[in-house]
Amino acid sequence: MDADSTDFRNGQRRRLRESLDRRCLEAGLGAALEGLRHHQVESGFIQDDLSEVQRFEFARPGAAEDCFSAQYNPARARRFAGRGLHEPPDGARAVNDGCFLCAENIEWQQQGAEVGYPVGGLKIPYTAWMNPFPLASGHAVLAADEHIHQHWAASGIALTEMVRDLIDLANRLPGWITFYNGTGAGASIETHLHFHALPRTPGLGPMPIERAAERHRGNLSCDDARNGAIARGLYPLDFVHWRGSRLDVLQPVLRWIEAWALEHGDAADATANAMAVRHADSAAMDVYFVPRVRSRSRAEGFGGVIGAFETMGEIICSTPDEKHRMERGAVDYEVIADMLRHVSVAL
Repeated sequence: MDADSTDFRNGQRRRLRESLDRRCLEAGLGAALEGLRHHQVESGFIQDDLSEVQRFEFARPGAAEDCFSAQYNPARARRFAGRGLHEPPDGARAVNDGCFLCAENIEWQQQGAEVGYPVGGLKIPYTAWMNPFPLASGHAVLAADEHIHQHWAASGIALTEMVRDLIDLANRLPGWITFYNGTGAGASIETHLHFHALPRTPGLGPMPIERAAERHRGNLSCDDARNGAIARGLYPLDFVHWRGSRLDVLQPVLRWIEAWALEHGDAADATANAMAVRHADSAAMDVYFVPRVRSRSRAEGFGGVIGAFETMGEIICSTPDEKHRMERGAVDYEVIADMLRHVSVAL
């Protein structure tokens, strides 16, 4: 690229950054990420308009309000191969084996088409990138600026610090779903720390784990819910749930997870999913922690891995065979419940 082209691109990026900063200051981080999404659609980087996505719902017999869902999303099958160039052109250099979440690689892989938005104020710096294989419109990946491993034991970052960042991120994104996929628990890129964030689009709320947590809360005091209530028997997976403002839940979450990590976190097979959701109309938030083991990353009869989105109750399918199974009635509520039971770890 010649000097004039480089200057022109840098000018465009500077103006975009200034525009997104204004949006963030005036209306919050969610508005800035929506502005980034709009730019990436207009520039042609995001080409998946989700028109191929089909959603299926599977109600529990005798309880229509209790259901799981599945999303047929064929573009997700391509995410493991990445998008863009696989070999650096002349003058460029691959770092960290061409990691798809390193900014240095993104520049040459996407030939400048993919643009990120820096997100500060967390334990470590992150950059938000729009996912080219989204689960929903506005699906962003928050990738650490440094090439840090996704698993706490390999990254040198304590699990509590990762979860603190997730909570603080969720607190800045009212009405969004944020989550962490551990190594062997849904992470597609295991060598680079990242979170996912997506706005509530139609069909994404309340999700099955949220409905289960609400039923559980009906039997608890406010203090029990704030300090971490272990849910057993109300959902196919055991999970821990906290509710309250960020100030209410932060220390109870970190204390509980620190104790769990001391007991289980150093085991070779230990991993986890964590989800945090700030309510759209209040300061209240819900935090979920699901212990996992790496040796059970997949469920019988399901081609993909079980990640945080699946643990929340929406299975992501990407193959025609999986779609046909749903269309002909070979998948129902109990089939999905069994998938989740298969990866559950007792608390």
